[in-house]
Amino acid sequence: MKPTRIRGYGELHPCKYTVAGHAGPMCDPDGEIFIKPCTQAEINFYAKTRGTTFANIMPTCMGTLLLSTPSDLKIDDAVTGVITDAGAIQTAKEQIEAVIAEQVLRAPAEGPTPNEPPYVPSNGGEIETDLALVLENATKGFVKANILDVKLGQRLYADDATAEKQLRFQELTKKTTHQNLGFRIAGMRVYRGSDDRGILQEDSYRVYARDYGRCDMKDDNIHDGFRSFVHNEAAGIDEELAKAVYQGFAQVVKTIQETLEAHETVMYSSSLLFVFEGDGKALRAAIERNNEMVTAIETAVEAKEANRTTQRTDSGIAMGDDELTEAAVLGDGHDEDEGIDLDIEAPRVLSVKLIDFAHARFNKGGGCDENLLMGVRSHVESSTRIVALRKAGEWRFHLAPGTTISVKLVSGTAEKDGVELAPRSAYKFAGPLRGKLLTWHGCELEVDGRTDSDSIAAFPAPTNNPAASYVNLHGRLAALRATAAASTREGPRVLVAGGRATGKTTLVRTLASYATRQGRQPLVVNADPGEGALSLAGTLSAGVFATVMDPLAADGWGGTPTSGPSAVPVKLPLVYYYGRESAEADPDVYKRLFGRLADGVSARLSEDPDVKASGVLVDSMGVEAGSARGLDLLAHMVDELSVNIVIVLGTSGLNGEIASRFATEKTSLGEPIQVITLDKSDGVVDREESFTEHCREAVIKEYFFGDVRRTLSPQIQQVDFDSLVIYRLPDYSDYETETLVREEVCSSMEHWTLAVMHASVRDSPETIRTASVMGFVYVADVDEQKRKVKMLAPVSGRLGDRPLVWGRWPEPFINLLG
Repeated sequence: MKPTRIRGYGELHPCKYTVAGHAGPMCDPDGEIFIKPCTQAEINFYAKTRGTTFANIMPTCMGTLLLSTPSDLKIDDAVTGVITDAGAIQTAKEQIEAVIAEQVLRAPAEGPTPNEPPYVPSNGGEIETDLALVLENATKGFVKANILDVKLGQRLYADDATAEKQLRFQELTKKTTHQNLGFRIAGMRVYRGSDDRGILQEDSYRVYARDYGRCDMKDDNIHDGFRSFVHNEAAGIDEELAKAVYQGFAQVVKTIQETLEAHETVMYSSSLLFVFEGDGKALRAAIERNNEMVTAIETAVEAKEANRTTQRTDSGIAMGDDELTEAAVLGDGHDEDEGIDLDIEAPRVLSVKLIDFAHARFNKGGGCDENLLMGVRSHVESSTRIVALRKAGEWRFHLAPGTTISVKLVSGTAEKDGVELAPRSAYKFAGPLRGKLLTWHGCELEVDGRTDSDSIAAFPAPTNNPAASYVNLHGRLAALRATAAASTREGPRVLVAGGRATGKTTLVRTLASYATRQGRQPLVVNADPGEGALSLAGTLSAGVFATVMDPLAADGWGGTPTSGPSAVPVKLPLVYYYGRESAEADPDVYKRLFGRLADGVSARLSEDPDVKASGVLVDSMGVEAGSARGLDLLAHMVDELSVNIVIVLGTSGLNGEIASRFATEKTSLGEPIQVITLDKSDGVVDREESFTEHCREAVIKEYFFGDVRRTLSPQIQQVDFDSLVIYRLPDYSDYETETLVREEVCSSMEHWTLAVMHASVRDSPETIRTASVMGFVYVADVDEQKRKVKMLAPVSGRLGDRPLVWGRWPEPFINLLG
């Protein structure tokens, strides 16, 4: 393209595409350069980033411009050129670029010049400076550019800001989306953004001023703001095109996030500038042309790399894997590295750049800028985006309580804890959740919604993922099940042991899922009272898994029978109420209850040949190396269930102790006990207490009220004190003398869940203690004066016919009725 000469300042004109920030920017007649008045600090920051990866996320800087009349300080009185060392003024663009490139290389790396005047806030007016940056115009190459400025950060002022400015920006943060999301829509221009021509400007653009983001946008409707920017039927942008734009933006913003996380910076009041083709016809044509170019690139690259990920075109925009050049995808030219020469420059589709560096500096040793990243991450997490995984890759995500995301498998295969995801079906995951999706052959996931955090785990080879050893273990168990079925013998009885936060439950769930996918019916035992499986926390449970598990269930296992329909076949668990958090808190009672559970397991195995051949999977409680009591409890479980395989997950010290304990022992069937050690996944995290509390709360709520897919209507009953028979677990000092203690209804029971026992009110405390559980009731309110108690029950019926047990776990921390 032939360079355009700037013959004089008269050819410059105010830039009409600015949507936020200070007044004063100018453009050349061709709209190729953007002249921005600035401070020396911003020039220094551009100089510091030159030649680094950080420069890739910033506008292209062509140099600086010295204004000739600093006393007037208005850009339209400036000399439109650059001054060489010899004093000559160069006005042609190629001369500007060459001269300024040399000057920027010699510019000071950081800090203001000694004579630089202090920065004076302009509140949107022209800033007082005789300096300007010459940048590539972000709207260059677009037919009708839609522009969005998103101001980043929760804190918007630098350390040297006046007290008045600090207070003003603190108030702005509190009253806008800066507070919780870390960003605010500062302004935007949308081509044909309204059917009301009275709202549109002469050039058919609708302009959203800064009050739109300050007053109209809230945390709960911020999606509407982005939708107003992208979705535009009046301009020919339908849902398909809008979705493609969203996904393209998300990909680039994710790159910006990764770049910011890799650099130590401090920035205040920087923004993300979003630009995309606002004319629907031109946008579709640009995407189609870019698709053609990306296909050409992929064809050339595939000649060198046979394992290149294929192009995805389902959304109408080409998005290749991470190694495809971003320039080709976004329409920024051609790929010189691969030796591909595309004769025609690709039309622009979209662009995202980090802008505004008046208060930016590198901060060696200070870590990445979490203030700025809060807004960047919020934007990534609030957008519909595509997550591409390679073979044996994992997408790991955390959801805060009360948040949800929708995940759809776009291509390939993926699974959650062994449960295979159906293609093109939306899975709505709800927080609190620490989860991961795994693919063995590569996949693309469409994610809609904000996560608390998420990451992609990639491995050089599938065997480097610890999950590969879990698949190998499943293969070994599958062979044992086949042998057992052929000989009508018992299948493998597997106990998974390990310390805290080693992924035991996930492994058991995965092994059970793999077994059911092969038509087996394993019997799963939950021996950890700290968490429930098909039940509430504080219980021991067992259930046969003959059908697929529910990956969306609050406990990750599935649902139990209800009066309404279920999306996934329900399970029928056998449940015993222990009522304490730790198995080691009352080991004698724990052993008795586990013995009763084991009797039920043995009875089911003897009655059902399919279950018998499928075997048993035991999820044990966490046991640390050196815990004699914990090891004794594991040995008790091994003995009661005739366990013949013990898996020790991620705890080498415990592995030695268990191997030594069972080295010479055999099961009741005369089999040796094998001890196998497996590595834990590096994605396993130690869950903080507040998170586990929220998890228990979610399970209790789901038990009484259902979930988003199935609403339940529990019964509220007013019951007389005298009609209830309630026992409580004894205090620690009473362990040796009492099994259960009869208790009068009292206000201390409010917000507790009580176990309804499969026993008679006339049975002895010992019989009641070791009885199985029918269900649970919730104590909503106790009126001691009227001797009335309000209770929530899953079904109607007389509560006084069965004894209730008041345990010590899970503790009350929610009010189900508000």
